[in-house]
Amino acid sequence: MEVNNSGRCHRRRQVAKEFLSPDMSKIEQSKSGPSPSRIVPSLSALLAFERVAAHLSFRRAARDLSLSPSAISHQIKGLEERFGIRLFARSGRSVVLTSEGERYLKTVQSALQQLEQGSRELHDRIKDRERVLRISAMPFFTRTVLIPHLAKFQTNHPKIDIRIDATHEYANFDERGIDAAIRYGRDKSQGLRLDSLLSVSGQPVCSPKLAAALREPEDLSKTTLINLVDQPRAWPAWLSEIVKQSVVPKSELWFDNVPAALEAAEHGLGVALAMYPLVKGWPAYGRRLVAPFDMQSRRTQTLYLVTRPQDAHDRRIRNFRRWLLGAVKAVVDRNVVG
Repeated sequence: MEVNNSGRCHRRRQVAKEFLSPDMSKIEQSKSGPSPSRIVPSLSALLAFERVAAHLSFRRAARDLSLSPSAISHQIKGLEERFGIRLFARSGRSVVLTSEGERYLKTVQSALQQLEQGSRELHDRIKDRERVLRISAMPFFTRTVLIPHLAKFQTNHPKIDIRIDATHEYANFDERGIDAAIRYGRDKSQGLRLDSLLSVSGQPVCSPKLAAALREPEDLSKTTLINLVDQPRAWPAWLSEIVKQSVVPKSELWFDNVPAALEAAEHGLGVALAMYPLVKGWPAYGRRLVAPFDMQSRRTQTLYLVTRPQDAHDRRIRNFRRWLLGAVKAVVDRNVVG
């Protein structure tokens, strides 16, 4: 055994030496071992080896893999000839692993487990992608358009699960797995498809009690203006367009999101600047939240459905786009009686 082990070690060292040689011609012409591209056996051979080692039986391994015992024997013979060693010791009908076979089995089992895990995770991700549609939408849009009309989408597409990320944060399609985003603005994103949903403009809104004290836009100097942290120029821009003279409000109130600002206005804390006609989808609009002046800014911003161009034919996104256009139209066409 010592002589055989020494001989095998010598052969492995010789093969390794040739593989590491900077002269590629030596690797291609070497006859003492397989080329690097062929050093790894086929998956079918590794599966055959693992099954025979698990059962210590060629017949049972053949049954597991739906092959004939002779086919399994051929795979094992090919492995042993490839490496120039015995992986199994045979005695009549019994078969046992050699010491080299035991060591190689650990490597093969680990590799097969990683392949199985990676394949299962990939399969699950693909299945999950086929069923789940991940949407990133502004909180206000989520509340006024998506939630009120989502039941219809679920009824028409029961096999699609919707996951909504209600946020103003940047929608990273790759890192966060977003399928579609709903954003507004004037600039178009590079490398993405933008479908126009509707144009919105600024409209002052407040409680009915406060609205009764505001006869004209100049009266805004007598009250509190409710602002958004990420839109500090919204009120100044509206006032400069609508009101000819300078208007300085009594005080200001700041929030980091539209729903909170509208709720504050609804409770009489001041006047907020809402996105019209999207605000028509706000549950309290026309009752507890009204427009003190029948005027909107001529400056508009467009809301877009943002998707990846390569997903243009994705059935989930096509269905969502069609439903979304209908939901937006329902909000715009809503007849608000105040």
